Amino acid sequence: MHKKNSPSVTRACLVALLWTGGFLVALLLTSWVLTDVTDPIPTSVRQWEMRSVETLDKTQLEHAQTIIDVGQAADLPDRAIVIALMTALQESSLHNLGHGDRDSLGLFQQRPSQNWGTPAQLRNPSWAAKAFYGINPESANPGLIDIANWQNMTRTEAAQAVQRSAYPDAYAQWHALAEELLATLG
Repeated sequence: MHKKNSPSVTRACLVALLWTGGFLVALLLTSWVLTDVTDPIPTSVRQWEMRSVETLDKTQLEHAQTIIDVGQAADLPDRAIVIALMTALQESSLHNLGHGDRDSLGLFQQRPSQNWGTPAQLRNPSWAAKAFYGINPESANPGLIDIANWQNMTRTEAAQAVQRSAYPDAYAQWHALAEELLATLG
């Protein structure tokens, strides 16, 4: 004999089904909204995932090598090179970006409007590194070695003195990876 469900049981099942379906739709929408589909940095190298040299791709390693080579060619101390690497890791994840906040460009997100150089110059990793260090005679913005007493500042304070970022403490998180890059590539 087949028994019919009571209307209250049917309603309860329907409510539970709708609630579960709504929950799944909300979960899918949340994950879609939280995923920035225009993110210029591939998921595999987003900043929060970059914690060792092995997580960097070939291009990022080439950019790190350029920053190291420029600093070493100028006879700058390892401390300056680590500060430059920390800065480029924070500002661009070692990607030579063609965009950024306002008119920021390149590895260090330097701004043409702030006299760092032309857009084309700032997209040149060697030029940008020289400008950051303060050894580029064609860049009018003060670089690291132009900052009074930079050697006695924390690395984060020194990076901030050059960059003047809205997030001055963000550079610190990259210290270990910058040291690892210098040890591996330098």
